[in-house]
Amino acid sequence: MQTANIHDPSSIESVYPRSAFDNDARQNARDKEAVEHGVMILSMPDADGNFSLTRSQRHIGEPDATTHSIFLSPTLENSEYGALIPSDTGYDGPIEPAEAPKTSGDPYMSFVESLIQAARDAHFPPPPPAESLKGFRGG
Repeated sequence: MQTANIHDPSSIESVYPRSAFDNDARQNARDKEAVEHGVMILSMPDADGNFSLTRSQRHIGEPDATTHSIFLSPTLENSEYGALIPSDTGYDGPIEPAEAPKTSGDPYMSFVESLIQAARDAHFPPPPPAESLKGFRGG
């Protein structure tokens, strides 16, 4: 677990560099992947804007709504790394990679901005009091 700051995008880039984003986005684009790759926000920002961030994976069957963390995974919008072209026979196949549509802006920086916004909007329940974690648990 590493610390990043919502006021300093370079701190996020040091935890989750562009190369990791590209690798995760390519893995997430595979058709039959059972695991998503990305990052997990583990704490709300403190008064200075610092929050815990780590690279993570999760099974695609896991629910999106969690109470103590936020998982974000990069995706390839509009098949930026290639696409399939429909063939005349009706069967689509990897005939030639299609020209990727031009997107406005950098997908990596857009992901960093969405990560900052998700950290700002994070609302986790307070930790349990220390007294509740002590004592006999039965058994």
